[in-house]
Amino acid sequence: MRSWGRILLPVWVALSLGTAALAADSPSEPAIIDAQELNFDKAANLAHGKGDVVVRYQGSTVRADQAKFNTLTKEIWAEGNVRINRDGQEWVAPAAYYNFETRMVKADVVRGVFEPVYVRGEQLAQVASNQYTLARATLTTCDYQEPHYRIQATHAEIYPQDRIVLFNCTLWLHSVPVFWLPVMTWSLIGDNHLFTLAVGNSSDWGFFELLTTHWRLNKNIELALHTDERTSRGPGVGADVNYKFGENIEGQLRGYYIDDSKPRQSNDIPPGEAESANRYLGEWQHKQTLPDNVTVTVDLNKQSDTNVVRNFFPVDYRRNSEPSSVADVTKRGENYTLSILTRPQFNSFYAEVERLPEVTWAVNRTRLGPSPIFYEGVSSVGYYNNEAAQTGDPLFTGSATRLDTVQQLLMPETLFGWLAFVPRASGRYTYYSRAPDSADTTSDVQRYVGNLGAELSFKVSQTWPDVQNKRFAIDGLRHILQPFADYSWIPTPNVNSNQVFQFDTPRSTTLDNGELLLVTRYQPLQFPAFNTTDGITRQDTLRFGLRQKLQTRRDGQPWDLLEVTGWTDYHIEQVERDHAFGNLFGTVEARPTDWLTFNDFVRYDFNAGVVRELNTEARVNRGDKWAVGLGTRYLKDDSNQIAGTVSYRLSRRWVAQMYQRFEMQDGQWEEQDYVLRQELHDWFIAYGFRYRSERTKSDEKAVFFSFTLKAFPGVQLGFNEMSGGN
Repeated sequence: MRSWGRILLPVWVALSLGTAALAADSPSEPAIIDAQELNFDKAANLAHGKGDVVVRYQGSTVRADQAKFNTLTKEIWAEGNVRINRDGQEWVAPAAYYNFETRMVKADVVRGVFEPVYVRGEQLAQVASNQYTLARATLTTCDYQEPHYRIQATHAEIYPQDRIVLFNCTLWLHSVPVFWLPVMTWSLIGDNHLFTLAVGNSSDWGFFELLTTHWRLNKNIELALHTDERTSRGPGVGADVNYKFGENIEGQLRGYYIDDSKPRQSNDIPPGEAESANRYLGEWQHKQTLPDNVTVTVDLNKQSDTNVVRNFFPVDYRRNSEPSSVADVTKRGENYTLSILTRPQFNSFYAEVERLPEVTWAVNRTRLGPSPIFYEGVSSVGYYNNEAAQTGDPLFTGSATRLDTVQQLLMPETLFGWLAFVPRASGRYTYYSRAPDSADTTSDVQRYVGNLGAELSFKVSQTWPDVQNKRFAIDGLRHILQPFADYSWIPTPNVNSNQVFQFDTPRSTTLDNGELLLVTRYQPLQFPAFNTTDGITRQDTLRFGLRQKLQTRRDGQPWDLLEVTGWTDYHIEQVERDHAFGNLFGTVEARPTDWLTFNDFVRYDFNAGVVRELNTEARVNRGDKWAVGLGTRYLKDDSNQIAGTVSYRLSRRWVAQMYQRFEMQDGQWEEQDYVLRQELHDWFIAYGFRYRSERTKSDEKAVFFSFTLKAFPGVQLGFNEMSGGN
């Protein structure tokens, strides 16, 4: 009889409650109750259930040993092993009150599950539709009965599917308190990293420990605190503040300080720089979008010396060895751009042209009425100061106000229906408030420059629609061929470049053999793109080249399988040049599949018959199983390096990684990294060895272990190099 009752009672209750719901003019679905024993008090609109009670209504489910349910108000009072489930969250309590209509929850002692976060506390109360409060709260992602770690707080505010805000919170590892913050925010959308600890021994640092603790202060601001110790160098502390407000404001503030006990002994501070144990860095990156297409960009960098980043943040150093500082406000209109840029020199040991400030007005290429003629122009004015580090060249040292304007007319045409022809004529005027001390006169200078030129290009293509290959996702082929040419003639300016400051001029780097190599590989020929304003000289040059593409279709869109481009310059008048032909440049970009990419750049010297520069990079991967990368960097008579990375997933919990960089010119290993990463229940652990060739001092060797407390599961396959303090 009991078994039949378990079958018929839910049906009877559903029908009864459905009738009550209709009587109350409610359009909602009826509640479903299942229990081993069920009684219904129709006069009081109450259903009493005992034994494995389950109540379902409007996506919410309540389970308990016994419960009392009001069919009119949709309230339930449950006792004994109470579980409340809705919207991917679960509340567990000895006893609880829940309203299915308002979704209000109340409980004296409760445990909540917000996958994968577990929350315990007392006096649970709902204060808004998506906000709960909890006293004496405990938070962890460890699902063990005795969690490996936990965060305890006197008060918590829970916003399901968004965040948990904790007040007066302490981080505990087992029974040991390790950190305290007045407030923090734990995100429920998968972007938490609680802390990372790296310990090891280095020939440069000695025994070291690097601890980074991450705290989300609220949904907009995240704080990372660095507390480091290096026995051979000293203690270091720092903080990173990452912020994001909506889609329009984001940035980072970063500071780090180390009391370095061996700044000079380790050759970390070059001769000529002040010796100080107080070494530091400060950074601020900020980007903000304002109404009316106005953007604000800030990138400020201050360092105590040239090597502080190299010594303690080597990954950042390889990314940008000489960071500059800039603040810019740009307004973009339909046909114009207005910008105000300030570039101060915060670090006197880096060569930098200060712009204090520079205002630029640029008009996009615009048709003049119904005519076939287009106009474009750029004008700028600013105060410039160049205190190039350790250089005595007067052309590169000094300050002046400069006004520069270039106005250009163009007449694009298509000849014979296939040949794009764009002739142009432009004029440039530049004013300097003073000239360098080495000039014939140091008074103000006015320079006039003219430019005539033209561009030619056309495209031809051939298609093979029947070429199909499912394995390599080939759906037809198309080959595009685009020859191009650009001619530029600049008559001799009325003022030579050696009579004005070189604030904007082609920059070169000195190779080990003493030769100068232009840093800019592709210097535009036409104004206003030709922006080396102060280095303009007489020019009569034809640039020509060929661009090719091989395409297929993927997901209905063109996919570039291969792109090859080559170009060179022919100097019709060999003014200040020894040879008619410049270097031959070439690039190759190949992406035949999602798992294989290849890039190549080459610079070939026609006159010497040698390759001056060659850079290659290839990457192949198989999803999350393995990845291999190989690259070369070659500069003739300077360096010839090859680098490789390998990542391989040994099992679900283990990933092996290796990085190597070798100088083939003298047979020297520059870098070696070996890392074995392990995923545990609550931790990522990395076991590693690092070698660095320092050339000017003893090579660095380090063995390290890195511990990261994970908030969300999953191991990334990508190579993650220990950078020290990051």
